[in-house]
Amino acid sequence: MFDVIREIGAITRLIQTKSNAEFRSLGLDNNAFLYVIRACERPGMFMGELADDVQIDRTTAFRTIQKLVAAGWFVLQPDAQDKRLRRVFPTAQAKALYPRLHAFEQQCSDELLSELTPAERTRLTALIKKLTPVR
Repeated sequence: MFDVIREIGAITRLIQTKSNAEFRSLGLDNNAFLYVIRACERPGMFMGELADDVQIDRTTAFRTIQKLVAAGWFVLQPDAQDKRLRRVFPTAQAKALYPRLHAFEQQCSDELLSELTPAERTRLTALIKKLTPVR
């Protein structure tokens, strides 16, 4: 069964490699595009929530978020109740790019799943959810 995990890893690396190449010219390689997608889908997340959402350790994620702030993709705002926490908001630049990022993600998904029937897709989703650790 270890081969199943290797296959999942290979699929992940393939998609990441393709995505990094696609968005490198925008400064969104090294999986930075993932942060932009998530921040556009859920604006106002705490930095830690965004790190957890992209499933990257918080130290690495915080460094990446700071780089994205410096590059004009995000703005950070202190939380109204707890000033120690900062919320991440996409800029107009990020919001403008989001449709392209989402379309690319959808295209990769469609290509990857093209040989599966709707029933197989449903079953695959259920099985993957069983593998995913609770966050």
